Amino acid sequence: MKRLLILSFLVLPFQVTKAQNAEKETAAIKAVLTDFFETFTHPDMKYFDRNCSPDFQLLEVGEVWERKEIQAYVDKMTAKPLTFERTNQFDFIKVKFYKNMAWVSYYNTATIRSLQDNSVRKVEWLESIILEKVKGRWVLQQMHSSFKK
Repeated sequence: MKRLLILSFLVLPFQVTKAQNAEKETAAIKAVLTDFFETFTHPDMKYFDRNCSPDFQLLEVGEVWERKEIQAYVDKMTAKPLTFERTNQFDFIKVKFYKNMAWVSYYNTATIRSLQDNSVRKVEWLESIILEKVKGRWVLQQMHSSFKK
């Protein structure tokens, strides 16, 4: 009994540290995801460049988007004044880590308000992302997005 008690006191700090580290890494991933979505909220490729690997791939409702497709979207959106405001809300389902990789699944709800008539609509997706930790920072490698049913 004494050995079990001593062993639990030795193991417990490692479990607490592991849980705290997972929380810290999850918060960092949420920050990367939130900042990346600014690419679509306030169209600017700087958000893409600081959060994505050069070969990032977005699988968007049956289409493959890479940097050039996202750049085309940003160019189209910045060619004229924005007609909407968009906010995103992320509801995380699961975060899994393995070495310098992370797999994340979540629901994304975009609330889009028209700047012309103030109408509001919501669009919901089920999404997953794969991230790699490079030089101490998480970067997006791939995202898969489908409409939520």
